[in-house]
Formats: sequence, structure tokens, C-alpha cells
Amino acid sequence: MASFVIHHIAGEQFLTELEQKCGITLKEEERNLFLLGNLIVDSTKLKKEIPEGLSAEEQKTWKREFQKLIQEEKIATHFRDKEDYRLCIQVPNLQAFLAKYQNLLAQDFSALGYFYHLFTDKLFFNDLFCAAFDPLDQNFNHTDYADQLHFMFLKKSGKIEKQEDVWSHDSNVSIYQDYTVMNRLLLEYYKVSFDSDGLLESSKQFHNPGITEVDYENIASVIRKTKSYIAESDQTKGNLHVFTEEQVKVFIQLVAKSFIESYYPLFEGLVNPSKGEKQKIYRGDSLC
Repeated sequence: MASFVIHHIAGEQFLTELEQKCGITLKEEERNLFLLGNLIVDSTKLKKEIPEGLSAEEQKTWKREFQKLIQEEKIATHFRDKEDYRLCIQVPNLQAFLAKYQNLLAQDFSALGYFYHLFTDKLFFNDLFCAAFDPLDQNFNHTDYADQLHFMFLKKSGKIEKQEDVWSHDSNVSIYQDYTVMNRLLLEYYKVSFDSDGLLESSKQFHNPGITEVDYENIASVIRKTKSYIAESDQTKGNLHVFTEEQVKVFIQLVAKSFIESYYPLFEGLVNPSKGEKQKIYRGDSLC
């Protein structure tokens, strides 16, 4: 899935598209509620406190088990199909969200942000992941299943790496290292800031409209995490090993435009509540 910071940048780009292509300017409170809803999806009830006295190898094992628990929690928060649990890549089921909460998209900015997060993750997995690597089994053949995954073919370098190295936080080919570098690149490219104080203030009006899969009370910790990830990216130098810079830059633009093109009729009443104006539908690069 995309990082906290990438989700925030994609959210800001969506708001920019609304203003530039749809002629809609939201109030600051409305913008912030959307951005908070976009971030809350990645909150977790689990606490990451590594037990004391573990060896280096035991710490790695503990971290792997913790990540498994996180992924189990994401089945609900990210609307993944339960039968997909064995897959290497598990994408959100957007129709499942709409079947349950479509009415909220025309009523609540945080619900719209939540759905936008799921849409971003789906494109991130289907487009960016598939363009970046190919999962391989022990015989170096393509596999879709996590229990068969042994290696990753990184298309950028043309090299085959151990899957645990790609998903580790500590290796030179770590996808998480790429996330940190990507955060810095995208923040600079899109000139996006993160107003943590403003978001924390808006979080006082951040009330759950009825989405049962996530705890809205966790929003302050998500804001703090996002701020810390941005601070970390500011101090990180290096190159991307898994993704390409052009891929991630194009991806952010694709998400915002594709979301508006696909779902604008569902939330137009929220962002453009005026009843006296002619209804507008976004198509490609123009409004008609």
C-alpha cells in the first residue's frame, strides 16, 4: 500500500484537481476533514512495543509476526476480500465499501477521504507495484501467492532479490527505504506541506459518520506518525531502488484525475451543494 505521506500528497492533489478542473473551492475545515479521512484508514489499534531482551534474530521474527497482525487488521479497514488473504497483493474492494457506505460520500468529507484512500491503494497495487516488480516462487517462476513467494524480480535493476530483503526495513533494496525517498521527492515535486497543527485543530470536529471498520479516535496518532515520516524523509538522501521517480510522479496525478472521472457524480452534492447551478460532470481534462 502507499505510505502515509503519499496518501496525504495524493489527497492534496485531489483537492487541487477539484479547484482547477471543477472550479470548486472548499473551506479549510472541509479540506482538512477530507485529508483526515484520507489518513485515518491506516490507523491501527495494535501497539508496536518490542519486548526487551530479544536477540537481533528474535526481533526480526517479532516484527514479521507483528506485520502479519497488521495485515489481518487491514482486511477490515481496507475492505479486502477475506478469500484474498493468501495473495501477495491484496487490493481494496471498492464495491464493498460503496455497498455499505455510498450514501456517506454525498454527506461527509471524511467518508469521501476514506474512500479516496482505498482508491489510491488499489491503483498503487495494480499499477505501481506491477510496474516495479514481479513476485517469484522458489523456482523463479511468477506466483500470486504469499506462501509461495521466495524472490522478487526488480524491473528497475533487472535483478532478483530475496523477498525478505525487499520487505525488510533494513536492506539496501527495501521497499520501505524507497517509501522514505519517495516521500521527499514527491513533497518537493508537488510543493505540498503538512499542517499538523491545523489538522490537529480540525480533528476536534472529526467525528465518525458511521464507518465501523476504523477508530476515528486514533487520528492524533496518525497525524503524529505522518509528521515523523516527513521529518525522516527530509533527512534521508539516496536513490530509489524499487520504483522509478517518473512512475511515482505520474501515479499521484493519475489517482486524482481517475478518481474524479470515475466517482464525481457520487460526491458532487457534497463539494458543490448549490442547487441553482447547472450540474457539471468531469470528463478527462475538461468539464462539460
